[in-house]
Amino acid sequence: MKPFFIKSVSGNIFALYHSPPNHIPLKRNILFIPPFAEELNRSRHMINRQARAFAKAGYGVLVLDLYGTGDSEGSFGDATIKIWQKDILAAVSWLKDTCGTPPIFWAMRSGALVAADLIKQFPALTDQMILWSPVSNGKKFITQYLRIKLAAEVTGKTGDSKTTIKDLWTRLESGHSLEIAGYSLSPELAKGFAALTLTDISLPPGFSVKWIETSLGSPAKLSAAALKVIDIWRKNDIDVSAVAVDDIAFWTLQEPEWANRYCDQTLALMA
Repeated sequence: MKPFFIKSVSGNIFALYHSPPNHIPLKRNILFIPPFAEELNRSRHMINRQARAFAKAGYGVLVLDLYGTGDSEGSFGDATIKIWQKDILAAVSWLKDTCGTPPIFWAMRSGALVAADLIKQFPALTDQMILWSPVSNGKKFITQYLRIKLAAEVTGKTGDSKTTIKDLWTRLESGHSLEIAGYSLSPELAKGFAALTLTDISLPPGFSVKWIETSLGSPAKLSAAALKVIDIWRKNDIDVSAVAVDDIAFWTLQEPEWANRYCDQTLALMA
């Protein structure tokens, strides 16, 4: 592993590069685009495990901390989707210096919205994306995140117990940031996600997507939201391979737990 910093538009961003073993030729690079807020911290053990597995299979993997997250410079409250996308572009530039082939994008949860929107703007960035339990609707995702704030206020820990989700959106829309679970959610970041849905993001024809999500129960089934996006993309000549895995939603857990089948299925889709 090689830890270092990449210079980006708003500051230096921390990166960790996993190289294949010396005896294995480099197939291609993979660029990881992380999930939102605490979901990233709860997923780091799985991200690093999958990165090591990719490296053993011959891929170079670059794992980023976007602006205002992890060991990168900046404050989360100052982050925007545009800044994060410029961080990704800076990482792509670094990877192109190590390997001429564009990297495969590997995006988790809300990172799928950030990555897909960037590819829509710059179709030549990559021809393939791995999606880990992608968020398909940014407005619904942020609304769900606001429920953490609502729960704190309703239980009397902060604010007014009569606060509603609509009230929280009104605060954001009037220009006020919200402190939620140790993170400052800015109006610009919330509005940026609210404007994104995977169903409305057009990927280049012939683009390849590997879609993996968890589904407790046997047999595991893709969610209705996933099927809707996949159906639209396939009708637009996007090559989608999708699988649901009966495994834990590890990004929701306070203590790290391993989703072994999730990693195995990810590698299987890349075979």
